[in-house]
Amino acid sequence: MIEDIAALIPAYNPDREMIKVVEGLVLEFSNIVIVDDGCDESFGKIFAEVERLGEKSNVTILHHEKNKGKGAALKTGFSYILESLPNVLGVVTLDADGQHTVADTLKCCQGFKEFDAEIRPVVFGCRDFKSDTKIPARSRFGNRLTSSLLKLFADITLTDTQTGLRVFGRDILADLCKVPGERYEFEMNMIFELHDMGVPFEEVPIEVIYLNENESSHFNPIKDSLRIYKVFFKFIASSLSSFVVDYALFSALVCFLAGRMPELYIAFLNRSINYIVVSTVIARICSGIFNYCINRMVFKSRKKDAAGSGPRYFILWLIQMMLSAGAVKYLTEWLGIPAMITKIIVDPILFFISYKVQQVWVFKKKD
Repeated sequence: MIEDIAALIPAYNPDREMIKVVEGLVLEFSNIVIVDDGCDESFGKIFAEVERLGEKSNVTILHHEKNKGKGAALKTGFSYILESLPNVLGVVTLDADGQHTVADTLKCCQGFKEFDAEIRPVVFGCRDFKSDTKIPARSRFGNRLTSSLLKLFADITLTDTQTGLRVFGRDILADLCKVPGERYEFEMNMIFELHDMGVPFEEVPIEVIYLNENESSHFNPIKDSLRIYKVFFKFIASSLSSFVVDYALFSALVCFLAGRMPELYIAFLNRSINYIVVSTVIARICSGIFNYCINRMVFKSRKKDAAGSGPRYFILWLIQMMLSAGAVKYLTEWLGIPAMITKIIVDPILFFISYKVQQVWVFKKKD
């Protein structure tokens, strides 16, 4: 019997598959917690049968008076385990609909236990969405899309973002209870929060089980994928506001210097500098300071990381400024396009490059 990991099942109007799930779990787990998330009274018989299974194991059923959502049910379970099961070191969550086998649940728990207590990751039981033909098209498309967007925009590698089979260490449960979201978005929000906390992820392959073509799934590929864009949208807003500052200063300086001083003599360089380069440098210094301050909040850079992110941002800013100035100058001269129009073409390209560099290098957290 597994005594140091509790099994947690959030349940809303479950069918008899939940009884089969618990029948298997009571043979392996000493502590099983089920959260009745405001189920209809007609499902009382199912919970009564589950309660009778508690004679073989410690089965606890918690109740919500009304339906609050899967996220709220998970938080209720986490809180109960923290308060009432002091000897439990981890929690494995699984769905009530029979999609997760006891064998896979045990495999995930074993994977969790293999890591040292100080560096234990969150273990995800992941299905193979690339090659398994049993997976419904909607679920296959939604999960692969979400996984791709997670990798592109959040630098998170996770092949099964919707899996409900996850193993968490006790030390992070209190933090998870503070994660926003009461319904299905909570599971996605947890991924972002764990990533921001620096908690590593591990994946364990599990069997693919879809009953009745997964008709009960509430995953919305568009809605849930948009949650991933949120970080990127914040960066777009940050960069757009910085671009406005940069472009306004650049345009004003170009208009002022073009007719009066097309070439400026810089004494300490002992050479003349084109007005486009001078305008770019001045505008970038102002907008760079503004952008760095905002992006520290966008990427949730901690104060202790500032000593590293500051110099890295300066290097990126310097390279980006030189690329922008050079590209605008030479494209203007070669193509004869006004500098202010050329800048609108060049800077968006640099923007996308800058986003990825800031994400994976400038503001990357180091534990």
